[in-house]
Amino acid sequence: MSKMHELRADAPTPDRVRLVPGRQKLLEAAQHRSARRMWLDWRVTAAGVAATVIAIAVLVTMLAGGDGPGRGVQPAGPDLTSATALLEQAAEVVSQQPDLHPRDGQWVYLKTAQCQYGASDAAPDAKPEVSEEWVQYDSPAREDDEDGDNEPSQRRLYRLLASLPDDPAEIRKRAADMFPMGKDTGLTGEQLETFALLATLDEAYPVPPQGMAKLYRALAADPGIEAVPHLVKDPMGQDAIAIYPDLGSKAVERREYLLDPDTFQYQGSQSVAVRDYKEKYQDGSSAGPSHKKGEVTFCEMKMTQSLVDRKGEKP
Repeated sequence: MSKMHELRADAPTPDRVRLVPGRQKLLEAAQHRSARRMWLDWRVTAAGVAATVIAIAVLVTMLAGGDGPGRGVQPAGPDLTSATALLEQAAEVVSQQPDLHPRDGQWVYLKTAQCQYGASDAAPDAKPEVSEEWVQYDSPAREDDEDGDNEPSQRRLYRLLASLPDDPAEIRKRAADMFPMGKDTGLTGEQLETFALLATLDEAYPVPPQGMAKLYRALAADPGIEAVPHLVKDPMGQDAIAIYPDLGSKAVERREYLLDPDTFQYQGSQSVAVRDYKEKYQDGSSAGPSHKKGEVTFCEMKMTQSLVDRKGEKP
């Protein structure tokens, strides 16, 4: 180990962005090893685990250098100092993730959990409702819809991301063309473009890594995007990064878009009350349910997304 220290004594301490992909590869390798373990003799398994521990120890030593405890490798994690820094980091990480290379004729398996709090027939502590669906990757009904009446097909979204330019302004325009929104929303043109970017993030799967990275960089350049400065618990109890469009002081809720803190993959959204308020009905009366500041009023979590070859097949 001393020789290893001397070999890479001049190596700089890596930043967190560079460590995340390697960490993911180690995790994936460990999971793959676990799946095979039941087929191996226990003595072989024990030897393999010992070798893995030694290899990881050597890798950490090489990366960290040997100048004392202050130079140890820091755990990889999201940069929550600002939305810009966070999303630039996300772009760097997702750009190095594998492309699933979807094929025509495939289906997207989607397992979601939804929650709607405050409804008259819903208990305050009701658990999210889990459902499954299969979406045709190249759905004819959603493939050629130019009027915005239907959501775009997964193939259209994949091709949109794969063809994105580097210019954030052009990316915003293309997203707005893909997700046209009504003019009676009360939002400004810039806010509508921001929500179109977020709609692309929410709807697109599978995604080309480089295209997803460009989408994150466009969000990083968007002054209307903010980040919660700490990890949040999603409705499933998992840690998550939360980004949201800032709609000003008049908003009573904010829509948070949640990212995995290790992979930066999109994992769902939730609406959170930013102050105490009572819902109003269409007639203007305030007879709806009441909400407290910090309460989650709605969620849609993407528990599993996967490409499969036929409807009804599970990953």
